[in-house]
Amino acid sequence: MKIFMIGDSTMKYNTIYSYPQNGWGQQLQLFVKPGVLIEDYAENGRSTKSFIAEGRFDYVLGRMKKGDYLIVQFGHNDEKINDPNRYTEPFGEYQKNLKFFADKANELGCHVVFATSITRHKFENGVCVNSHGDYPKAMLEFAKVNGYTCIDMNKLTMDLYTKLGEEESKKFHMIFGPNIYETYKDGKDDHSHLMYDGAVTVAKTFVEAIEKTNDPINECFLNLKEKEEIDWKMLVD
Repeated sequence: MKIFMIGDSTMKYNTIYSYPQNGWGQQLQLFVKPGVLIEDYAENGRSTKSFIAEGRFDYVLGRMKKGDYLIVQFGHNDEKINDPNRYTEPFGEYQKNLKFFADKANELGCHVVFATSITRHKFENGVCVNSHGDYPKAMLEFAKVNGYTCIDMNKLTMDLYTKLGEEESKKFHMIFGPNIYETYKDGKDDHSHLMYDGAVTVAKTFVEAIEKTNDPINECFLNLKEKEEIDWKMLVD
């Protein structure tokens, strides 16, 4: 059984070349049951439009089989209004592309789950605020009308960041000074992309939200309310 993931850089599986950047799809493997594999095809800077136009979704479809799952998270780059290769209207082409993803996956007998874009680390008066316009609303509306599960990751992560506070939640993002990481010798002040702690926290947030639904994808994930029996004596050095 496999879970396929399509989306943007906040979900992407990163290599050593962009370390310490992580995508939440990269760490979702920590939460799945043995035997469940994740194939994360999210890519930097892609919108629903460019992901389709570049043939990326065709490649994913070629690997999917009946009984697999597909998690879809887009919107972050669909909002790039000055880029005609990526921009989509939230209640127009964006929703049409979401339908395209779902229809094609359904034709293969795959189950689709949607997730709105995770928040950016953007605060106003101590509150983390929406920076994704109408795209989360458009995805939620599409999913409700068409009977799909949609986890509102935008709201869940905004609420989490607000609870933690602006300074504490910075640790989730690529915000650090110079000469700490070889890949970013000048440092970073990136309030969009995640580091390891952020990716794990977002992945956990997704799984906890899925647990509250009756969606079939639940069969893939560990029960976070239970504690696994570990033979700690065998882990002693």
